[in-house]
Amino acid sequence: MVTHHLLPVTCPPSSYTFMMEKVKFLVFCLITTVLISSCSSPAVVEKLGSCSTQQSSVVENHISSQIDAIADNNWQRAYSFAAASFQESVSLAQFKQVINRQYLYLIFNEGFTFGECKNTAQGINQIVVVDFQGRKRTLSYDLTLIAERLGVVAATEISVADEVAT
Repeated sequence: MVTHHLLPVTCPPSSYTFMMEKVKFLVFCLITTVLISSCSSPAVVEKLGSCSTQQSSVVENHISSQIDAIADNNWQRAYSFAAASFQESVSLAQFKQVINRQYLYLIFNEGFTFGECKNTAQGINQIVVVDFQGRKRTLSYDLTLIAERLGVVAATEISVADEVAT
C-alpha cells in the first residue's frame, strides 16, 4: 500500500492579505456603483435623444392648444400653456404684447405642422412650421416638464440662414 502525504497548500500571509484587500476593494466599487446608479433619476436618461411617440403626441397637443388659443385671441388660455417659470417673469399683458409685435403670424396662421421633437438637457425641444401668407415660418419651442406639468418656456423663430448653418 502506497501512502501519499498531502501537504496543505498555504499562501504566504502577505499574498493572502493582498488578495483579500483587492477583493474588498472590488466589492466596495461594485456596491458604490450600484448605489450611485440607483440614485440617478430615470428622467435624465429619458432627456436624451428623440421623443417617444406618446411624448411627441402630448407635446404637439400642448403646443397646438396654445397656438389655437392665440389664433382665437384667448390670451388667458394661451398664457396658461406657458411654463410656471415663464409666467413668473412675463405678465399676461407682456405675453400678449410680444405675440402681437413679434409673432403676428401665430394669430393669423393658415395651419402648422410639427417637425422633430427632442429631449435635451434643458427639457423638450419641438420644431413647429407655421404657414402664413404663403410662407413657412419655423419655430423652435422649448418646453419643460416640472411636477408633471408641461409648459412652454420659449418659442424662437429659426431663420433660413440658421437652418442652413446647422
